[in-house]
Amino acid sequence: LYNHILTFCALLILFCANVLKPLRYVLCVCQIKPWFSPDSVYHEAPTVDCNNLLLTKLPLPIPLNTHTLRLHNNLHSIAPGAFNGLDSLRRLHINNNRLTTIDPRWFRALPQLEVLMLGGNPVEALPERGFVALTSLQSLVLGGMGLRSLAEKALEGLEELESLSFYDNHLTKVPRQALKRVPGLKFLDLNKNRIKLIETGDFKDMDTQVKAQVARVVRFIQPEATLCSAPPELRARRVREVSSGEMSASCLPTIPASSLPSYVGVQEGGQLVLHCRALAEPYPELYWVTPSGLRLGPSANITSAAILSD
Repeated sequence: LYNHILTFCALLILFCANVLKPLRYVLCVCQIKPWFSPDSVYHEAPTVDCNNLLLTKLPLPIPLNTHTLRLHNNLHSIAPGAFNGLDSLRRLHINNNRLTTIDPRWFRALPQLEVLMLGGNPVEALPERGFVALTSLQSLVLGGMGLRSLAEKALEGLEELESLSFYDNHLTKVPRQALKRVPGLKFLDLNKNRIKLIETGDFKDMDTQVKAQVARVVRFIQPEATLCSAPPELRARRVREVSSGEMSASCLPTIPASSLPSYVGVQEGGQLVLHCRALAEPYPELYWVTPSGLRLGPSANITSAAILSD
């Protein structure tokens, strides 16, 4: 291990001195850093950190035994074979750049990659079979990219994938057909999308174990702003701080006052539509209660009410 670390450090010195300095870039941070694998196994990882250096091109060559590569910059493009020879690479962070397309050829040399961060690039569509070479990938982050939909085969080949994030995109429905291609999925983040309705069968063809997990792990709420309203022992605790076991059994999320208008003007005799969205297992019962205590909803005798004058 000692010889391995010395070899890596020597390569890093050559990399930082011979590659970055002539290009007048601030030096990348090259060091051995602690790292936990997706299954919580501790490692000491040779890391090349080139974040926030305003790079517009990938700095080459990258030490061949790099474990983690961080490239949060202003990259507009990456050459097809840029990662060739990086057999030890396990984490690749190319998020928050200016990439407008995803080239499947980037990943052909990375079948051992476990974590891929692509979020924050202005990519509106993923290519079909774009990740098929990533046969060991366990975590994929695609947040904040502007994705509006997913092709049926966009996630094909990701047999080992367990965690998938579409946080802060423009999806209008659950990408049901694409999700069929990830049989081992355990965590799916669809928070901050434009999904208004979970349709029957959206998770129908997923593994039964995954279906049960999806019911409590798929995120549509704002976890920082959502609090438990009951029972008393959990009241006012953030939903995200309550374990899945406690939450599924007892935590009843309250609706933040800021999520509904404080005043709505409607003409006498007109109609008012208020929307309340919830996801639970078993399916939740939804209803509204007027200031006078009248209960309105599918299970009530009155399913609609006219707006009357005072």
